[in-house]
Amino acid sequence: MIKNKRLEERRKSISKDIDISVRQSFDIVDRIHEILAKQGKEQKDLARLLGKNESEISKWMSGTHNFTINTLAKIQAVLGESIIQVTKEKQLDKPITCRSLPIPSTIYPASQNL
Repeated sequence: MIKNKRLEERRKSISKDIDISVRQSFDIVDRIHEILAKQGKEQKDLARLLGKNESEISKWMSGTHNFTINTLAKIQAVLGESIIQVTKEKQLDKPITCRSLPIPSTIYPASQNL
């Protein structure tokens, strides 16, 4: 493949956060496509399950949509499979705390025990 020198220079100037964002957006879309294919479904089925227009789902699946956590949760709920996986280190000897604000017990009753 012949590489365009100008394009390659431009590509090098992209900030790390933008590069990560674009790659993750495409990874999310790829994962949704994998789940749909595995379940024998199409984008129109996802649209129906979410109560959305097919055109909106098509825009999402272009790879440039900025998915919110709520949207991903809705997609996961209707498809019954995880889309993203968050990894974190567990510290078993320390209680779970919120760094910014305490979690009100009305939202998460178990926080009373923290």
